[in-house]
Amino acid sequence: MATETHTRPNDVAGDDTIRLADRLSTLSRPDLERLRDDNVRAMVAAALNSPSVHRRWSALAHVTHPSELARLPMLTPQDLAEGCPPGSDEFLIDGGETGLVIRSSGTSGLDKVLYHSWQFTRQVNRLGARGLHDAASPLPRRVANCMHPAELGGAFTFVQDVLQLIPALAFPLGSKPAMAHIAELVSEHGIDTIVASPSHGAELVTTETARTVPHLRRILYMGEPVGQVRRDAIAAVAPELTVRSFAYSTTETGPIGYQCAHVSATEHHVHEDAVVVEIVDESTGEPVPAGRPGAVLVTPLTTTGMALFRYWIGDRGRLDPPGCACGSPTQRLTLLGRTGQTLIVDTWKVSTDHLMERLALLGVVDPADCQFQVLWEFPHYRVKLLLSPRTPAGITTAAVAEALHAAHHIHQVITGPRCVEFTVERTGLEKFAQTERNKVPVLYQRM
Repeated sequence: MATETHTRPNDVAGDDTIRLADRLSTLSRPDLERLRDDNVRAMVAAALNSPSVHRRWSALAHVTHPSELARLPMLTPQDLAEGCPPGSDEFLIDGGETGLVIRSSGTSGLDKVLYHSWQFTRQVNRLGARGLHDAASPLPRRVANCMHPAELGGAFTFVQDVLQLIPALAFPLGSKPAMAHIAELVSEHGIDTIVASPSHGAELVTTETARTVPHLRRILYMGEPVGQVRRDAIAAVAPELTVRSFAYSTTETGPIGYQCAHVSATEHHVHEDAVVVEIVDESTGEPVPAGRPGAVLVTPLTTTGMALFRYWIGDRGRLDPPGCACGSPTQRLTLLGRTGQTLIVDTWKVSTDHLMERLALLGVVDPADCQFQVLWEFPHYRVKLLLSPRTPAGITTAAVAEALHAAHHIHQVITGPRCVEFTVERTGLEKFAQTERNKVPVLYQRM
């Protein structure tokens, strides 16, 4: 069956977006690979027409197939932060004169401003809607959008736009209303779906069970993994409630994957016609054999907006071969947590670089002398900053809180409504938490 029978014109005439299948489950594997390969070539051709992009990736002319992307250097969040608008047009393909401007601290805590063309934005929304058709069957009809509507933030508007394409009746609540108020709206309006961070959604159904569970059919989450503790808490009060990913997506790349009813909590089908996902060794950056874990790199395939080749998104994962009861011919990406440089707390991203930058003001300069711990006692958590005896004496909790005030995401973590306590403790390194590999991370989260 020809690939063209499974694609349709873009929603707006004249758009220069890539070709996307309406439903990946309708494609054969060869058709999907041909569609992906065509989109890779189109992306490379557009990038070669941008002198600044071509200068950054001088080997682009030799890339004609997804497997040849490995010729290009990995793009780090630091690279993107230094080269993004308005300070630089290094990554722009279409000039950035129209479109959507959003900001992301991404996986590193580094502020990055993204210029997304309207064409790319429409593509992002279409991918979100396509994934939701497989994640939430039957489709949601009355949906509360409880994502955080941050300044220049993309998640809240992404959810709204996807709900328009479903289409569904959208309740744009944001993350600020009290749980009792949200529960009242769920009860009064028969809301069947909540889109929220995992913590927010879990707290709603566990604290307002009587008014929410009779109406809700599902929780769709974004921003961080659910974790088994939250899944167990939800199942204890609402065993029939479906808990599934709204989309596996980043502000920089757009949607990467989606969940069907047959994958596990940490798996996503990859939007292979829209992105190329690679798994590389976290130390060397070299590709790893299929099925082996490593760092996740993503290349969005779009001929508009910004060029992001082999972008390091900060997740660890494993790519598994196609084969799923839903019929999708795509590879499955199993997420294995964050890399050691960042962690996500209630959608706020904490990076080692940002933490050390602020602690340096207090004389703490060696990452081995401190550990930032987030200790969950669902639905709340405590934060401890452990300092070794080698750090300057007399560093108080108040002094650290003041130093962290300028690090927006970390400040939100230690002052947010779910944080019941923030303390600084001076202690021996034997009290620092260790990983299963007996390593001592700077950032540690106990779920």
